Amino acid sequence: MQRLKNLLLVLSAIELFVAPTWGYAQNIDCRSCHVVSGAAGARDFSHIYGNPSSHHPVGIQYPAGLNAKPNFNQPNGQSAGIAFFDSNGNGQPDSDEIQLFGASGVATVECASCHREHGNAPPPAEAAHNRYLRVDNAGSALCVTCHNY
Repeated sequence: MQRLKNLLLVLSAIELFVAPTWGYAQNIDCRSCHVVSGAAGARDFSHIYGNPSSHHPVGIQYPAGLNAKPNFNQPNGQSAGIAFFDSNGNGQPDSDEIQLFGASGVATVECASCHREHGNAPPPAEAAHNRYLRVDNAGSALCVTCHNY
């Protein structure tokens, strides 16, 4: 009986620390599954990760707060460890808004900053080649969300 009580206590503690962020991509790096030796059935994106000239770098600190730079726009939303560009003003990080993930107040650019991760609304049908981008990049719209050229 004591063992069961201890197990329930541990599970409750885990839920307190994990539950507030369930469903957010920052908990598991996309690269842990989407590589040659990754999860069964997951597409291998290592050719993209290995070629930074073809794709935005990930796992980098976003210049925000004290590190802000004039050529970067600052996110106007914050929720559950996510800073985001709240384009519709609802105070929530929606699937069509750029998101920055972080711990200890340090915002980072991750795969899911620009790409819809698992479990989000399906991509628009007209965006076949960029179907997982959070923002259509026509006219560099995705880029200028963060970069102020």
